[in-house]
Amino acid sequence: MVHFDAKGRSSDRLSRGGNGPKAPISGFSHLMFEVKDLDRSEAFYRDVIGCDVIGRNLVNEVGPNLLMGLNTIHRILLVQVDHEVVPFRPNSSSIHHALFLTPEQFKAAQERFKAHGYDIDDNRAQFRPRGEYSMDIFDPDGHRYQVQVRTPEATAVIVENVGPQPAGNVRDYAVGDVKSFVKGKFIVVRMGGGFIAYSRWCTHMNGLLKWEPEHWRFYCPMHGVTYNRKGESIDFCRQVVPLRTHPLSIANDGSITVDPDKVIHREAFDEEQLTPAGTAVAATGGTI
Repeated sequence: MVHFDAKGRSSDRLSRGGNGPKAPISGFSHLMFEVKDLDRSEAFYRDVIGCDVIGRNLVNEVGPNLLMGLNTIHRILLVQVDHEVVPFRPNSSSIHHALFLTPEQFKAAQERFKAHGYDIDDNRAQFRPRGEYSMDIFDPDGHRYQVQVRTPEATAVIVENVGPQPAGNVRDYAVGDVKSFVKGKFIVVRMGGGFIAYSRWCTHMNGLLKWEPEHWRFYCPMHGVTYNRKGESIDFCRQVVPLRTHPLSIANDGSITVDPDKVIHREAFDEEQLTPAGTAVAATGGTI
C-alpha cells in the first residue's frame, strides 16, 4: 500500500529522504464524494446509476457514509457533510468522472436514465468518432458522470465500396503536397521518393483526419491524435499504429488512381511503400 502526504509525496519517496522516485500507482479502490443528503444520494446511485449497496458507516470518516459497489472491484464512497458541496473545480464547468459500459449495459442505462426523467441526448455527438456514444448525468449534488460505450464499429476498418478513384496528375503535386478526397475518404501525399495514399480514418478510433499545414501534421479532432506525413503517430499520450494505406498507381500520362476499397495495414513507414512518379513528368523541386 502506498500512502501520500498533503504535498502528494509517496511513502516510497519519503522513505528515500524525499529525493527518490515516486512509487507507481497501479489502480485505485474507491472514489469518495461529499453529499448533503445520504438517503437522497443512495436512491440515485442505487436506482439510477445501478450501484449495489454495500453498507453504511463501514469507513472511518467524520460524517455518516455509504459504500456503493460497481460491477468491478471499484467502490463509490458517499460521505454526508454539513458544509457546501462543491462538485466543480475553480474556473471550470465540472469535474469529469467517466464510466465505461458494454453496449448492453449502455442501452440498459439509457432506458433507466430516461425512465427517471434524465436527458440521454449527447450534445457533443458531432465530436464523437464512429462507434463511440456518450451521455452525461449529474447526481443530486451536481457531481458529473460521463457514461460512455465504444462499440466494435469504433475500431472497425471502414470502406465505402466506391471503386478506384482518380486523384489528379503527378503534375498537380509538388514534393510535400497533401490532398484530401471526400469520395473514398483518402489522402494523397507526395514525398521525395514518390506518392502514398492514406485512409483518412484514424487508427486510434474512427474519427476523420484533417491536414493541418501550419503544424505539418494530420489531426483527429475526436481525441486529438496526430500523425506526420509518413502516417506515423506523433502522439505522446498513447500508442497508435500508423495510418492504413490504399493501393496507388500512376499511368504513363501521370494520372493517379487510388483504390480506397483495398486497405493495407502497416507497422511502420518504409520507402518501398511509395509509388515513384516515374518518367511521366519531370520531378518537381523541394524536400520534406
